[in-house]
Amino acid sequence: MRFGWCELRIKHMMMGAGLLGIIASGSAQAGGAGASQATAADWLGIAAGPAAAAETVLAADMAGLFAAGEPLRVLPMLGDAGEGNVELLLNEQHVDVAFVSTDALAASVAAHKDLPEHLELVARLYPQEVHMLARADIRTVSDLAGKKVSFGPAGSASSVTASALFKALGIEVEPQSLDASLAIERLKQGAISTAVIVSGKPSPLIAGVPADLGLHLLPVSFGAPLEQAYLPTRLEAADYPNLIEASGEIPTVATGMVLLAAKGKNDPGAAIRIARFVDTLFPRFAELQASDRHPKWREVNLAATLPGFARTPEAQSWLARRPAMAAKPIAAIRGAGAAAPADLVSGEGEKEALFRKFIEWRQNSTNQGLTP
Repeated sequence: MRFGWCELRIKHMMMGAGLLGIIASGSAQAGGAGASQATAADWLGIAAGPAAAAETVLAADMAGLFAAGEPLRVLPMLGDAGEGNVELLLNEQHVDVAFVSTDALAASVAAHKDLPEHLELVARLYPQEVHMLARADIRTVSDLAGKKVSFGPAGSASSVTASALFKALGIEVEPQSLDASLAIERLKQGAISTAVIVSGKPSPLIAGVPADLGLHLLPVSFGAPLEQAYLPTRLEAADYPNLIEASGEIPTVATGMVLLAAKGKNDPGAAIRIARFVDTLFPRFAELQASDRHPKWREVNLAATLPGFARTPEAQSWLARRPAMAAKPIAAIRGAGAAAPADLVSGEGEKEALFRKFIEWRQNSTNQGLTP
């Protein structure tokens, strides 16, 4: 299956990965020569995810809003949508904005309680689905006990979610740190039993798996072990006709994705770049929700909040001029049930008010969304 919204845009990501070093080095040299703030504000980097991931396509779409000759050019780059993106955002010059999964953000906040002092919310994005692509002999998640399972590269969004998921389910497996493409190849060879791929559906990689290989998507049942951090959803034949029979569906769970900006980083011009980025993105957001764009764009509520994290001033100002926005449940995940009550969170290390607020948001994300 081919997705029009995916073609050509990924090339921008490959360019971003290669040009990041050039830009960082050039900006350092310019800084040493007393470069102006305007020069430092010319480029803004967005750390996204692996090639063909939903966040990668969305980052390239955002970059397309900034034409040549405008005061700001946006450079999307491949990332991991996880802990690596948080590190880039905090430490790498010109990486001012990044996609980060809510699981990875929760892990980072648990380790560094002051993280909200260094990051701001640009937008809370879409749910990203957990895909468990398995060999024919694996029929249930329980069958994976003691088996080799690819979680994704260490620290990536997929890896953090897979690790948390199997821990919550009480199933011990042999984690493998493979990227999605390599994991699928290892599946074909019989070297691993399952590949966990956390990505907004439809994933081009999974949609490209030939139907005659005997691989299939495992059902992931939503229940008490998972209700603290995940939402119930399903994968349908329309998403993966190569793996799901017509009118069929596979239950699974989803985590979230947010777009964050660096705050107070020692990077001349960062605040100017972020302001210009938001001032262009928000007014033109409707363009990104067109039918020829990635379907995940149509699941985004710009006004949705992230408790514990302040918005960028520009985003807050833009939304403040639109007071008619009313809260409503997120409709992005069809069939989503009620989230767990907040009193389910009582573990050690969650007593700090900020972290507790963040966890509670993840639990109650089905009824905290706002829509323009």
